[in-house]
Amino acid sequence: MNDGDPDPARAIRTLRPDQLIVLRVEGKPLRFRKIVDTETGHPTDGVRPEPADAEIWHDLQTRRGSMITVDPERPMPDPYLLPLSATLTEWNSPDDAAAYDGL
Repeated sequence: MNDGDPDPARAIRTLRPDQLIVLRVEGKPLRFRKIVDTETGHPTDGVRPEPADAEIWHDLQTRRGSMITVDPERPMPDPYLLPLSATLTEWNSPDDAAAYDGL
């Protein structure tokens, strides 16, 4: 997923086949994988919930036709390290973010 992408549909379209994305659906983070067409092997624009999140997704299907909120999951900053971010600016490069974010 492209970090900072406010459009979940665009983020899903840019995923590689079988790549994982976390979306916040109705306030709950759910993990999905990009679907590959099993007959052709080509990627699709669809995603499928991971097995651990499938039941929650299935429950949401009972609300089919009603509006739900879907947002890309944004990791919460570590409250301990947040004050240090202003003093350790040499670590605020895109290369460092790619290497160390999510640890």
